Amino acid sequence: MTSRTNNSPAAYDDVKLVMDLALNKPGLRYECKTHGGAINFKQRCNKYRNLLRDIAQEQVLNVPGHRAEVSYDRLMIRQLNDEDEPDRRGRILVFDAREPMGKIIDPETGDVIDPFNTLVEK
Repeated sequence: MTSRTNNSPAAYDDVKLVMDLALNKPGLRYECKTHGGAINFKQRCNKYRNLLRDIAQEQVLNVPGHRAEVSYDRLMIRQLNDEDEPDRRGRILVFDAREPMGKIIDPETGDVIDPFNTLVEK
């Protein structure tokens, strides 16, 4: 039996929906019925991300020094058990976004810039 990988982004509409939400809501939880379902969904998320990156790479293939990126590259997917502990056999997926470790300050105004929203505080 041969496993097939679907190379159509349309085959990942469910994944796209969740990952789009996760970009705007870091910490988003996706609860599966089983740990197998969570593993499968996480694998599909990574396959979708790689598929989009491959498609984007074709556009910059002949541009020296350019490597394709997709918006989902900043997402990290953690797997948790029902007690919210890291567990590769857990059924809960948490989508976190890589974020700057420090404050981003606007040099003109001195305002703190929230990269996910607009200005937050002064």
